[in-house]
Amino acid sequence: MTATVRRLTAEEIDTDGFLALLGEAADLDTDALIRIRDVELPTMTVVGTVDGSVLGFAAFGADTHGEDRTELHYIAVAHEARGTGLGSRLVDAARRADPTRPLYASTDDDAVDFYRRLGFVVSDAPDDPRWPTRQRYDCLLEPVGDPAELTLDAYRAHARRYAQRTPATPSPLVAELAARLPVGSCVLELGSGPGRDADALEAAGFAVDRTDAAASFVAMQHDAGHPARLLDVRDADFGGPYDGVFASAVLLHVARPRLDGVLSRARMATRPGGVMIASFKKGDGEHWSDAKLEVPRHFVLWREDALADAFATAGWTDVEVRDSSSPHAAESWITVTARNGSRD
Repeated sequence: MTATVRRLTAEEIDTDGFLALLGEAADLDTDALIRIRDVELPTMTVVGTVDGSVLGFAAFGADTHGEDRTELHYIAVAHEARGTGLGSRLVDAARRADPTRPLYASTDDDAVDFYRRLGFVVSDAPDDPRWPTRQRYDCLLEPVGDPAELTLDAYRAHARRYAQRTPATPSPLVAELAARLPVGSCVLELGSGPGRDADALEAAGFAVDRTDAAASFVAMQHDAGHPARLLDVRDADFGGPYDGVFASAVLLHVARPRLDGVLSRARMATRPGGVMIASFKKGDGEHWSDAKLEVPRHFVLWREDALADAFATAGWTDVEVRDSSSPHAAESWITVTARNGSRD
């Protein structure tokens, strides 16, 4: 079974075939199944595989017990797709929707061995009034891991997909940096990715040190004839000194408590009077998104005041923070420019 596990459309959910699968998952009468489909499922994430009809699905979301975990509410695989690994792929999709949280499921004797094989810790659960004669089990799977590392894994595995789905037009930050530095300046780019902005900076007359934490992007740069090196902004010495640091849509993956350290290392890599320009997603908190790559990436959202404080704490001066969102864009962005006023 190699078909893609993806979000199911409302039309796919509203089919007799899906309702039959929901019956496999919940084993309730038709009226109850219709209520689940029409009332409960719209509040959940529903993923599945379709090959003419829905071959399997999983519905997951908020935990009904108030715990800080993802709950796998319903899962089923059509008889003709069993034994293909689809069930484990559906569980993996639910787990990776928020890899920082445990995944919880409730089941009975018919399916408990399935969860045991996938590494869930299984314990006896209280009786469920919907199935009063069945032994119930609580099943819990630990979180996948560190959000930043999982996001980096997504880029490592899907660098070519990212390149194909990224517009060829360079970031507006290229022109902003060019307006602040003389031609011939040496620029460190953090997170060069497929090289779109580095190409534009070099075309504008700058020398660019291309770096990325994903080896697949570095290899892509080498294949295109460009020198590039591995650099993880979280813990590396950036090198230098540089006249400018360019970070378009890359520091938004850095955990909030670690940003001060990244900005400090960027300043230490920059000559006195040098410039840094960076962009961040605007908002509150943090979230996972499978947009663009179809695998989850973790984003930290920021507000202008907090970013201004972070740059100032790291020793940057002349900090300018502004909303740089495009009209009618689905997401809001912040651009920060700053200068290294240090004389040391």
